[in-house]
Amino acid sequence: MRKQPPSILHSKGGFTKFQILLEVMRNQPHVKQKDISESLGITIQAISKYFKRLTRDGMLEAGSERADYRLTPKATVKLHEDLRKLEWFVSEIRRQIKVEHAWPAIATKPVKSGEQVGLFVKEGVLYTVASDSPLAEAKGIVLVDAAAGEDVGLKDLQGKIQVRHGKILIVTLPSIRRGGSREVDLEKIRAFYDEFKPDRIGVMGTVGRAVLNKLGLKASIEFGVGHSAAIAASRGLDVFVLVVGRMVNRIIEEIDEINLKSSSEITYEVKDGRLS
Repeated sequence: MRKQPPSILHSKGGFTKFQILLEVMRNQPHVKQKDISESLGITIQAISKYFKRLTRDGMLEAGSERADYRLTPKATVKLHEDLRKLEWFVSEIRRQIKVEHAWPAIATKPVKSGEQVGLFVKEGVLYTVASDSPLAEAKGIVLVDAAAGEDVGLKDLQGKIQVRHGKILIVTLPSIRRGGSREVDLEKIRAFYDEFKPDRIGVMGTVGRAVLNKLGLKASIEFGVGHSAAIAASRGLDVFVLVVGRMVNRIIEEIDEINLKSSSEITYEVKDGRLS
């Protein structure tokens, strides 16, 4: 049998009384009708009428001062009962609403709707493979037909996909006033690069671009470098960043911010690229 919503939802007036009692409970004993009017978006005249009704019904008691109101024991009991009924009603609605979440992935081969596929992550992107593939770290059900290379939605994911956090290597460079790229140890930076083997290269400033030109490298991140590098690392990519020394702190602050917001553990290292 389908149960009905709580009585406070049967009419606008019933819910308004409930809201007013909540406001009084939160602010008693110094309750201003004007404040409740602004909070609920109801005229002060309407609030005054509700206060009179609630007082008459034994829900509110007025003190000696003008703005002195308190909930009566009867109101407190009623309020807790209504809150429990509301919580139950919301829980029931959540159970009845079936929202199917679609996980996005890239198909590595043609797939059919309803097919079970294996899943793995590469460079922060989810890919589908055959369900019995040794690459598969988890499994899911395909929602729509897709060709190789197309995006596809998945449901009913099972298993645990291991997402490795990448690292960030920050190489500091001298400013233009201190010689710019002419005071950079290119052999040392090339050695840093070869040893680190980055997935992405970030550069901040003209000096860094000049250094990349001399090394025959191309930047893949040129704007919002700190934030972008941190996001890339949170998805498993290693990022090599060239930056003038005074901008290092900004990069580090943005990495720490991403770590804090996403509970990631992105690690970074700072090395000096200047001539000794």
